[in-house]
Amino acid sequence: MPKTLKFESLRGNLEFKKILSAKKVSSDLFTIYYTNKDTSPETNKIHMSFVSAKKLGNAVKRNKIRRRLKMAARKAITEIDSFNNKYKYAVFAKSKIYDVDFDKIVKELEYKFSSLK
Repeated sequence: MPKTLKFESLRGNLEFKKILSAKKVSSDLFTIYYTNKDTSPETNKIHMSFVSAKKLGNAVKRNKIRRRLKMAARKAITEIDSFNNKYKYAVFAKSKIYDVDFDKIVKELEYKFSSLK
């Protein structure tokens, strides 16, 4: 993986609908939806969005959850040797993620990303 990871957000309702109708893996902290990219895999851009539903709390809490998820994903991807960049990802946070230690989030993301085929 490159030294600096670039996340490119998913754009538009159609792109999210396509991903939500595809495959998913779940944990106690988050759910990862993923589908094949339409284009060839680019080495420096990862198509990934982080979503925290309105029921998780006010805007400050939701933004903190998204920031923690994004940084944990960045750390997990750099530690995985065989990260699969041929997918588009949408990571949906669950309510337990707010109170969990950052290292536990990273380990859970590493495990889930490495299990994707």
